[in-house]
Amino acid sequence: MTNSTPTSANRPLRITSAFTLTEMLVVIGIIALLIAILLPALSKVQERARKTETESLMQEFAKACELFQQQNGFYPGIVPESILAIDPKISGTENAILQLCGGGIPQDDPLYNDTLYSTANGWTEITFNGGAAGTYRIKVNPSKVGYGARIRGVDTPPYFSPKAGSLAAAAGQFLTAADPDPFASDTYRLPDLLDSWGNPIIYMRRIRDVGTLVGVAATSQFAFSPITPYSGSVELGDSGQSQINSLFNAAIASQRDATLAQIIRSSAFGKNDQPLFGTAKGSIALLSAGKDGVFFSKQDGPGSVALPKIDIITAGANPTGPDVVNEYDDVRVFSGS
Repeated sequence: MTNSTPTSANRPLRITSAFTLTEMLVVIGIIALLIAILLPALSKVQERARKTETESLMQEFAKACELFQQQNGFYPGIVPESILAIDPKISGTENAILQLCGGGIPQDDPLYNDTLYSTANGWTEITFNGGAAGTYRIKVNPSKVGYGARIRGVDTPPYFSPKAGSLAAAAGQFLTAADPDPFASDTYRLPDLLDSWGNPIIYMRRIRDVGTLVGVAATSQFAFSPITPYSGSVELGDSGQSQINSLFNAAIASQRDATLAQIIRSSAFGKNDQPLFGTAKGSIALLSAGKDGVFFSKQDGPGSVALPKIDIITAGANPTGPDVVNEYDDVRVFSGS
């Protein structure tokens, strides 16, 4: 019996399967097409998530303000709003945070001159010009925000404790010209309430229950001035957006005030073209600029890059009335009666 070795002639053939170059290019093309289709959808989902997260943060802040009001009889703000309206050295949002979370002490506190609140311990005094009311002073220490506030001379735990990253000094406040240091114009570096895009959120509180909706601090319900540290910036927040195209930058003060009134008023009361005589949606208002980083951009809403809409008040302009603000991507939250 002999052993035979298989030769190449009688070995079974092995058939190797492989993609041709054409087939590989087709597969790559299909994958690229799917990515091109899915990426915009994913981006929209991410933006919706950011908006939802921002609105949730604003609601939490509003609830903290309501709790503060229930316990103290007024909405938070360490500096009286009538004084801050005349001399907005800090924003309305920072003013509220200093009283909700700590980091500030007002001039009428019994311990105001105590060494505990001295310069040596990191405290800085801010003097506000209150006009006929005279000067008003507070001391601030950003490192103490979150440790609890002093309310009527009594230490209290913080009313608001957000997740990490929601309270931080916003870049570009008061910035009116390009600067390599976006914090150069922010003297005190106080923490702001930041939305999911890293931009500061506006907080406004009512000064009084009667008077025009927005205008002069001595007679109006709301003042525009506490917004100005943000609205006048040319490089605001993490996105570094100029606010030059914001509706808040109207050249005429009365137009600017009427625009803000249109934004915060209820659609159920008042005439469309007379927002100053309308009724606010709440005692406090919170405004986020949304994904574009510009508060009520002229190119947003019913406007466009080619035809920016700068008038949301005048009769005959289309559209008009309080409901026009729903066309902007800004996030708004109101609270209180």
